[in-house]
Amino acid sequence: PCDLLKNLEAQINESKRITVYKNSTVKECKGFIGNFKSIIDNNGGDIEIEHGAAIIAIGANESKQDEYLYGKNKKVHTQLELEELIEKDPDFAKSLNEVVMIQCVGSREPDNMMCSRVCCTEAIKNAISIKKANPKANVAILYRDVRTYGFKEQYYNKARELGVLFFRYDPDGKAVVSQNSSGDLDVRIEDLNSGLNLSFSPDVLALSVAMAPATDNETIGLVFKVPVNLQGFFLEAHMKLRPVDFASDGFFLCGACHSPKFIDESISQAQAVAARAARILSADVMEV
Repeated sequence: PCDLLKNLEAQINESKRITVYKNSTVKECKGFIGNFKSIIDNNGGDIEIEHGAAIIAIGANESKQDEYLYGKNKKVHTQLELEELIEKDPDFAKSLNEVVMIQCVGSREPDNMMCSRVCCTEAIKNAISIKKANPKANVAILYRDVRTYGFKEQYYNKARELGVLFFRYDPDGKAVVSQNSSGDLDVRIEDLNSGLNLSFSPDVLALSVAMAPATDNETIGLVFKVPVNLQGFFLEAHMKLRPVDFASDGFFLCGACHSPKFIDESISQAQAVAARAARILSADVMEV
């Protein structure tokens, strides 16, 4: 992905039709479809640009939780942090003897009832990477429901074949995580399927945390006068009839700022948005 972004940036810099404003903020947007004027704060200086359409694609964030000793013990990581460790240091995964992953941390709970969609697949992908690096490692995933939908079910089957263990827990019986004076972890939980009380002493505890909307979603929403839903993600005009349009003509959305989703789903949305915006930009005259 980094190489793709660098190539894209190089193409943009070579193009005379595209201008990139880095570290800039959109302060105001006025006008109508085909004839918008926006004020951009470009590092302290205001710039007015004219544009026929606007696409909002500001992504989402991995939320930070205070459960399960996250931030208090160096062995506790989010799934994204674990993936980066595996990617940067191949020997790291080989050194792991026991790994525990806890699903639905901050998701599907009263404060955030939304399923973050990518967590199960992300956890299973990391588990497979660890088992391939060290087949003798014990990898346990503590889950409420495994949601590897569509063809992603193949990853779940692969993980089971490699020996990844899955234990189901009840929301009212979450895992209890503690540490001793040396910083060693102790994870205890009751497996709903077998009724057994399980205990782990993992080298790494990986948390599948919720995907949260970008911190400036509401600010961007006010500038462009487009709505966000109860969870803070941008709201499309119609789920089936106008899935990438805002209710206001000329404004579009794509990617994780809309809702938690996989990269391939974001790409599909981006292609749809590009076609919708091109419909406007290719017109010589528009009636409004």
